[in-house]
Amino acid sequence: MKKKENLILLTKEEKSKAVEKLKSYLEENFDLEVGNLQADIFLDYITTHMGVAYYNRGVADSMSFVSEKVEDMYLIMKDAKE
Repeated sequence: MKKKENLILLTKEEKSKAVEKLKSYLEENFDLEVGNLQADIFLDYITTHMGVAYYNRGVADSMSFVSEKVEDMYLIMKDAKE
C-alpha cells in the first residue's frame, strides 16, 4: 500500500484481490452478486472514506512497537553500565 496526498493507493494486483474478496463477501453474506466494476467502485469508496483510519492505526501500532523495542534497548544499555 502506498500513501500519496492522503490517498491510499493499491497496486493493480492488490486491488484485483480486494475486489474479488469483496465480491465473494457480498455474495456469501448478503446473497448479492455484483460485477467487477461495481465492486471496484465500492472498494474505492471504502478506501477513500475509511482506509485512512486503518492506515493511521497501522502506523500508530508500528510506532508503539518500535518505541517498546527502543525502550528495551535502553534498559539493556543501562544494565551493562551497572
